[in-house]
Amino acid sequence: MRSDLASTYNSKPWQVKISQQVADALQQRKDWLGAQWVDSDAEPGTGSIKLLDYACGTGAVTKALGGYVNTIRGIDISENMVSHFNEAARSSGLSQEQANAVVGDLLGATVPAELQAPEYYDFDVAAIGLGFHHFEDPPLALIRLAERLKPATGVLIIVDFLPFDHMADMQSTIKYNGFTANGIKRIFEAAGFEDFGFEVVPEPVIMELKDGTKKRTLFVAKGRRTPTVWGKLMKWVNSVQDAVGMQMVPQSGQPGFNPMAPRANGT
Repeated sequence: MRSDLASTYNSKPWQVKISQQVADALQQRKDWLGAQWVDSDAEPGTGSIKLLDYACGTGAVTKALGGYVNTIRGIDISENMVSHFNEAARSSGLSQEQANAVVGDLLGATVPAELQAPEYYDFDVAAIGLGFHHFEDPPLALIRLAERLKPATGVLIIVDFLPFDHMADMQSTIKYNGFTANGIKRIFEAAGFEDFGFEVVPEPVIMELKDGTKKRTLFVAKGRRTPTVWGKLMKWVNSVQDAVGMQMVPQSGQPGFNPMAPRANGT
């Protein structure tokens, strides 16, 4: 399982390259992802942009996006993966408050009490890097992660594989042999995301496995959490106000002309 894999994770050149490919794919699409990022021109200490690195492993997503956020929280079911993540964070000079991972699972029948703390909500970005095909219930995963994002602005990012052939030596941990664009779009929309986007990464992934060399294709998917019911109502109210405001713009050479006001002749 993932705990057993941690001791060899990223220990081989091809594994290191895949982690770098994930990081590159995200960094190259930073603006396209549509997330809120740290403003480099802002005063130090102002604002707070939070990243949830779910199924964080040793931190490929954090490596890619950590420079654009203030706070990082990682969650993984593997204690060894979490240890590797935190060791890397500390060796990089990041405090526990800035970047920290914990052992946990948001996808079980019940969510552990420690993951109900406020620090595990209201994220600006949540991301899953090559963990999605290991999940038993991908639709549930998106619903649970949507709950952790800020309504209307929070962005979910998934990096995973397009459909691939059976992998005999890893099949015990793989639940889905990749995903199609339409399949991912459906579960994003069902979980309450909009502004869906999907891009295929041109450079293939090469895996050197016991049963031979395997080639895989990465994709990056994104979606923004829809507003709450109250947020949708306010959005509608604002759109109505904007429309009325447009009608109030002076026209026909008459300052303050309002087409909704009665005319001088009473019509």
